[in-house]
Amino acid sequence: MKILVPVDGSAYSLKAVENACTLAKSNPPSEVVLIAVYLSVFDLEEGGHYVADKLKLQAETALSLAKAKAQEKGITPKSLIATGLSAADEIVEAAKQENADMIVIGSRGLAGKTKSFLGSTASMVVTYSPCSVLVVKIQD
Repeated sequence: MKILVPVDGSAYSLKAVENACTLAKSNPPSEVVLIAVYLSVFDLEEGGHYVADKLKLQAETALSLAKAKAQEKGITPKSLIATGLSAADEIVEAAKQENADMIVIGSRGLAGKTKSFLGSTASMVVTYSPCSVLVVKIQD
């Protein structure tokens, strides 16, 4: 089983990594693929730093955190980084390219809590995914 896990550094995505590792260990041989997506933006300068560079660094940091969490659980994941105009589109495309059997995604990301159960990225991934999607929620 190949499990794709989108990560953004949020508690929700790290919980998704934990769940994906549990699934992988209970269904050998399985592979966990982590993906961080940063949005393509005009290369605008903000306080002496370029926005695109800052977003890429955030994605790389999220991947590092997720990789460490997976390794704690006894899994050595594959890591991907992607850029595009939509995180959901990049996740769905990665699922197709990787021939993922499942996507494990946090119910929301860094944007925080809203009244809806699903964040916009998770909702779009569920809608357009070529494979099954497990949405992980943290109990408040």
